[in-house]
Amino acid sequence: MSEDARLLAEIHAARALMRAPPSAARPSHAALWEHVNRDPGSPVDLAVVRAIRSDPETARRYRTLLGAQAVAHAPLAAAASDGSLTRRRVGPFELEILDGTPPLLILRGPDERMPRRIETWLGDEAVRLDLGAPFDGAILLALDPAVAEADRLGQMLRDPACAVFLL
Repeated sequence: MSEDARLLAEIHAARALMRAPPSAARPSHAALWEHVNRDPGSPVDLAVVRAIRSDPETARRYRTLLGAQAVAHAPLAAAASDGSLTRRRVGPFELEILDGTPPLLILRGPDERMPRRIETWLGDEAVRLDLGAPFDGAILLALDPAVAEADRLGQMLRDPACAVFLL
């Protein structure tokens, strides 16, 4: 993310989060922001993850940060379903689920700006997975039923109410 987009995301997040200051028991805005922007495979703060999963207010603040990042970096904005349960658009990217054994998630978009990870939210449930390197303008991700997170990602993506973030 460029420095300008990062600053714009921080401004959007600060405005949204100033309305409800965190309590001492909840992770700070800085800790949540660090969690949002962590690199794939990097260590996570388990206290932050636990707070996001168990505290609805912390989860709301986390989603606000993701939304602010999406607003600041519009081409990678939050998804809106196009009505089809197996296909949706996220900015310049198209996600399609190809049924088979196992089902495949196919992500197509501009080669120079392919995302590194996908995060989905449905109600209070979230799934975040790293995406592989693009090949021939597309990223393939097996939604293998034997891998719990990948299977759940596929189920969530089929629901039009699911929010999708490409990071």
